[in-house]
Amino acid sequence: MTQIKGIPRRSFLAGTAATLALAGAVGFNRTAFAASSLQKITVTQAVTSLAFIQNYLASELGYFKDEGLDVEIVVTRGGGPDVQAVISGDAAFTVNDGAQVLPAVARGLDLKCIMATLDKNIINVSMVKETADRLNLTPESPIEQKLAALKGLKIGVTRPGSLTWQLARFNLLKAGLNPDTDATIVGVGGGPAVAAALDNKDVDVIYISVPLGERVVNSGNAITLIDNSNGQDPNLPSFMMEGLWATPEYMASNPETCKAMVSALSKASKFILENDAKTISEPLKPVFGALGDDVLQIGAGMVKAAVSSSGEFSQETLDVTQNVLTSNKSIERTMTLNEVFDGQFLTS
Repeated sequence: MTQIKGIPRRSFLAGTAATLALAGAVGFNRTAFAASSLQKITVTQAVTSLAFIQNYLASELGYFKDEGLDVEIVVTRGGGPDVQAVISGDAAFTVNDGAQVLPAVARGLDLKCIMATLDKNIINVSMVKETADRLNLTPESPIEQKLAALKGLKIGVTRPGSLTWQLARFNLLKAGLNPDTDATIVGVGGGPAVAAALDNKDVDVIYISVPLGERVVNSGNAITLIDNSNGQDPNLPSFMMEGLWATPEYMASNPETCKAMVSALSKASKFILENDAKTISEPLKPVFGALGDDVLQIGAGMVKAAVSSSGEFSQETLDVTQNVLTSNKSIERTMTLNEVFDGQFLTS
């Protein structure tokens, strides 16, 4: 039975309090899937989020166990420690986004992605409904109109340097605007704080992963301005949103474990791609049920659109991701796919 340690039950109340758990804001959480006869491994992820949907499904649906794995998922409450644990050997794998890992790899970090889990961006853009009405914007407005309308607005992101910050600046640059002078980008804090800032109209727009913004949209206080999970922004047709990363040394020493981990997550991806949002959301309820059925199903449907069907990242996807990073001067050099991706453990 899945156990979630370190998350008080009261954190899973409806509304904003529920999202505290989703952002990993209540501690250094460990989800253990105990079975003494299985191989024990540790996998890190930065926060509790639907971005790691395959991890939750592989545990709840028994895919890890089927592959002979006893997986402990460690939530590190932010990027950095999740990667360092793999480099130090304290964890076998990390599920992580390219925007965080690629700059470190470009600086010489010895890490490779062995499976793509999400190959589209799930950082969506939500706007206060009153602001959208004033600017004559709807979810169906042309992307050029949406990006141009960001001028002069107050934009909420998690923190400077984060993926949310990267994307806000990238959108402003694509509109021909200066991110430093033509809008105000505010680091609000974790996901719940960002969603609350939108709900309270402290900002006009937020960039945050699904379904935090969608909860505010569902309440009627905001609109989804840009649905990146469905590829609404032509500048972001794909993205290295999440993948399974390991060191080459671990890959060489533990090929069967790598193959088993990839197989378990591939089964989870297949489950997502073959089912509707309601079916997908059911095994997610032990962790995300406090969001409510409607919001959880919306989030599951949006993430489904971002799930990789092949488990592979392409050079084009890598280039799009690096384009965001280079536009913000966040990466020292660009790389080829062979430098960052190794699909040897994928099966057709």
